[in-house]
Amino acid sequence: MSPSVGERAERITQERLFPDLYPWIGTSRPLQALREEIEERLSKNWRDVRLRLLPSESKHKSLAGIGLTCARLFNKLNYEKKQAFFKEELMKVKMYEIDKKYYCEYNETLGVNAQAVIQKNDETWNAFYELLKLRKTGKATTAYQVRSPPGYWKDRLTGKKEIHIPRAC
Repeated sequence: MSPSVGERAERITQERLFPDLYPWIGTSRPLQALREEIEERLSKNWRDVRLRLLPSESKHKSLAGIGLTCARLFNKLNYEKKQAFFKEELMKVKMYEIDKKYYCEYNETLGVNAQAVIQKNDETWNAFYELLKLRKTGKATTAYQVRSPPGYWKDRLTGKKEIHIPRAC
């Protein structure tokens, strides 16, 4: 007769089998250790996925419309946040108010993509503030010198908006 699942789990715990695969087994707080392991793995393996789509004519127009609307939302968020930044009024509360205002405006047309665009915009602004902190402490290298706040989603040469559709998680 084969051992039950509970007996196998107990054996793995007691003998500390597979320590590389399951480092949280045998710790005093296994759930906390498991959460930390998952967070560490997620932070290491983050990547973007780019796809080349071959849609029909009607689907191409629909996707282009969604992409341009995403770019419009990102650019409007950036414009308001830049104005508040240069007036030295941009705090976390102000950023939240701006995000909420545009989420309510664009949620009807973009759905979950509106939240993804807002998160992407917040990521760029948070990275900008982190670089400012590094610059103040003198830890910023020349490669990471902060010159200006985040830019808009547009092509600098033609001035046309770039089409971005961020992945909604």
